[in-house]
Amino acid sequence: MVNPANEVDLLVKEKLIPFRERIVDAIAAKHPMLISILDAILMAKSNRIGLEVTDGGAAVGRYTLHLKGIRIAEVEFDKLDPAVHHPLLGLIRPAVSVERRTIEALLADEDRIREEPFSSIARHLPGVTIRFL
Repeated sequence: MVNPANEVDLLVKEKLIPFRERIVDAIAAKHPMLISILDAILMAKSNRIGLEVTDGGAAVGRYTLHLKGIRIAEVEFDKLDPAVHHPLLGLIRPAVSVERRTIEALLADEDRIREEPFSSIARHLPGVTIRFL
């Protein structure tokens, strides 16, 4: 039997991260200026986003996503250490908490999200919480 934490690690590493990159590519194809502006803003500093995966409200995985621009360059497992250098606010520490079933629903909805990313993602936002550490 596979350890549930390892299942979540695999879900994040092998499915969620590649999914996110495909969605960024789809948005870049439709809105290249938006992506280039965001990329330019984020490229100047080393930024990290926290990701906490929950199952029934209980944390089952914690990750630090290292960004290179808007792309994920590295994932640290079992560590929640966000740090984003905001041009006006200075250092902020955003962490996203998301239910495992929300991740699975996002993955299942990939075709729709690629076609209409903003409205499709909005349908899944009730399962996502952004907090600042």
